[in-house]
Amino acid sequence: MKITEELLEKMKVEDENFSDGLILPDGDYIRIPKGHLHGMMALLPWTEDEIWKMIPENDSPLFWLIEKTGCVLTDYNNSIGMKMTVAQQKVFDAMRKHGILTDDYYDLTKQREKARKEREQNTRVEA
Repeated sequence: MKITEELLEKMKVEDENFSDGLILPDGDYIRIPKGHLHGMMALLPWTEDEIWKMIPENDSPLFWLIEKTGCVLTDYNNSIGMKMTVAQQKVFDAMRKHGILTDDYYDLTKQREKARKEREQNTRVEA
């Protein structure tokens, strides 16, 4: 869904759970009735069983999915993602301005780079 000023004003009054969602890289916003993990899995071209098998054993499924989908996870208390696209930043800022989200944003970019390097090192050691 496209976020507009009118929609944000309406949701601020009508829906206290509007903050629970995903901001896609193109700036679209998706509500997540079944939770963040299931919401991101639904964006990928594989079944949930296939996705679970793809996630490295020593990795966070949530962080892995954020990296794979490029989504920003939103929740009233805080939001989490990687370096935002311009479109994501615009939606995030608009939702903050309307009091739907807080300013708390956790950028996982450095953590994901570190995890990727560790996986690569482990792969070399095993080979």
